[in-house]
Amino acid sequence: MQSDPRDVVARYWDALWRRCDLSAVEELFTQPYVRHSAAGTRTLTHAQLADEFRGAWRLLHDPETTVDDQVADGDRVWTRATTTGVTLDTGEPSVLTWLVVHRVADGRLAESWSATIPGTDWR
Repeated sequence: MQSDPRDVVARYWDALWRRCDLSAVEELFTQPYVRHSAAGTRTLTHAQLADEFRGAWRLLHDPETTVDDQVADGDRVWTRATTTGVTLDTGEPSVLTWLVVHRVADGRLAESWSATIPGTDWR
């Protein structure tokens, strides 16, 4: 039975951006995983993804994420989300707006296209 792509993406936001649960990386992502962002296109292993989440959580420690808008079509899920947290280096509050498209294959996140907008709160 095929997972609904929206359910897979919902588990991603919950596990990694609400609960900071690195064990979800192996469950939720294909290996390799392809990420397209302003930094370019990267093909990542589970270990590399886990390292990147650790780094992101340093900038957005104790994150709280809301999914503000979401649309699904076939194997793609478009999401606008907002994450707030505290930057560990400065102790200052931080906010990040996400615009991301996830492609789901065989019940796992296989690829994403994302743009993040630091300091912007579109809620």
